[in-house]
Amino acid sequence: MKDQININLDRVKSIIDSFDSTYFNTTEVIRSYGGGFFSNKETPASYSFNAQFGKILKSNEDQLGIVEIKNNQPVLDDNGHGTSASVWAKRSH
Repeated sequence: MKDQININLDRVKSIIDSFDSTYFNTTEVIRSYGGGFFSNKETPASYSFNAQFGKILKSNEDQLGIVEIKNNQPVLDDNGHGTSASVWAKRSH
């Protein structure tokens, strides 16, 4: 059995819908979902909450009404540490 993180997609969709901008990055969703965004230093992507969260966004693009437009973009976490994230766009309804 594979380990997994459980994410409520209805809540994620509500967060995305609340953004004023058409464009946003994974960090903004994680920050709104969990109250902060912190990089997983020296953690392989397969164990990283942030990477797994991004994979959930990617595998649920249609349901969430989003599309990934860039990946591996540099961002800072809430402690000022550098990491990377995807940039997403809301799909027109």
